[in-house]
Amino acid sequence: MSETTIPALVAADIYKRFGALEVLKGVSVAAHEGDVISMIGSSGSGKSTFLRCINFLETPDQGTITLGGEEIRIKT
Repeated sequence: MSETTIPALVAADIYKRFGALEVLKGVSVAAHEGDVISMIGSSGSGKSTFLRCINFLETPDQGTITLGGEEIRIKT
């Protein structure tokens, strides 16, 4: 795959806190169309929270999420 193609999904520098507990600290991923991605980590390491931030079931405290080269945001 060409390095110049725009990734289908980019989550960059994602942070998420629940009160004083920092659950995600600068997590990033880029995936091109057809990529298969896996996440590994112990229970409570933030895997599900990261996925919830990508699909906006949780609102990231910081960072950007881009689909097909366009940043997406929740309307307030």
